[in-house]
Amino acid sequence: GGGAAWLLASGDGGSDGATDAPGKGRSAEPVDETFTTPPAGVAPQPLWHKSAKEDGTSPGVPLLTHDGLLLVSGDPLVAYDVRTGKARWSKPGICRPGALLLFHDGKVFLADGDYEGALVAYDVRTGEETWRSRLGKQLSVEDTIAVDDRNVYVTAKDHGQSKSATEYRTAVAAVSHTTGRTAWVQHRDWGTRDYDVQGTASGTYLVYADSNLNLTVRDTATGGQVWTRKIGEEWSWRPTVAGGLVFLPGDELKALDVENGSTVWTLAPAGRRGFGNPTAVDGVLYVSDHDDGVWAVGVKTGKRNWLCDELDVAGPESFLRVGSTLYGATGSLDGGIVALETRTGRLRWTYTDSKAVGEPWRLAVAGNRLMATHGHEIYALPAV
Repeated sequence: GGGAAWLLASGDGGSDGATDAPGKGRSAEPVDETFTTPPAGVAPQPLWHKSAKEDGTSPGVPLLTHDGLLLVSGDPLVAYDVRTGKARWSKPGICRPGALLLFHDGKVFLADGDYEGALVAYDVRTGEETWRSRLGKQLSVEDTIAVDDRNVYVTAKDHGQSKSATEYRTAVAAVSHTTGRTAWVQHRDWGTRDYDVQGTASGTYLVYADSNLNLTVRDTATGGQVWTRKIGEEWSWRPTVAGGLVFLPGDELKALDVENGSTVWTLAPAGRRGFGNPTAVDGVLYVSDHDDGVWAVGVKTGKRNWLCDELDVAGPESFLRVGSTLYGATGSLDGGIVALETRTGRLRWTYTDSKAVGEPWRLAVAGNRLMATHGHEIYALPAV
């Protein structure tokens, strides 16, 4: 029903950057309708289904839900009514391909669609521009990384510092989302790129991975670097931060102290083939292994609570918890949505469509509806 607390985690769909916080910055208003729960083992039927323009969505980007609206990153940027699936507003040319939908206090923040290097805030309810901010004459905003209660964090290019006609110095910057003023700018090492940073803001730390295989932690107040270290072979994941720890996927699951980078615990996969990137919800990590099993692991202890290895689809890449149900959304192959019992990990149902889209599934929650996308296919399911 619509009365549960909706929990979204930082490494997944929780575009407000909240960690271990119940739906912070999200509306979780109960919706009046009641849906009947299908019997065990039976997936619910969609309440509605829409197909967006085929190349009109960025399928790798988490969804944003707020105040009865679902926003799906793409061009045009469309806000769908979660009850009906009708477009409430649609804005062409404002959302770059692959742009994250970072949200705070009724605004969504995007690097400008005309590539002039500005950061733009839009009103989520109307799609209208609220403010537009530039970092300075020589600095252009290239991409957004994360958002917290004070700032939007972005990568930038410094056109005043170049080694050649094509190689410019990159930077990370913080922009106040109330005023649009630059809080700080910190230059990065030469050879780092401006388009490949994936990050999370949590407490006093901005944590990001990049394609030079570095994991970097900065102070959100000043941008000063706290520590950085090489992280192995994978960079294309958004770091999950919870309980003062940051988690590294790989052959083992590692928890590092966010303050100094030291290893706090390591979890071996017990004869299975390594771990994906976890989602943290309320003191528990949910993570798939490379054999399509789902683990629940204590954030602080690194101890396994349960392992579900009864899935008939690939292991989910992201998770979302609604009351006593854990939903998982799979990647691009052999995919679907799974519903597990939060306490035991038992499989309740699997929802798949018959569309060979070849894109990952994405999930968000709006009241008692589960919003799901599969590439350009958009579904509303009862969250039961």
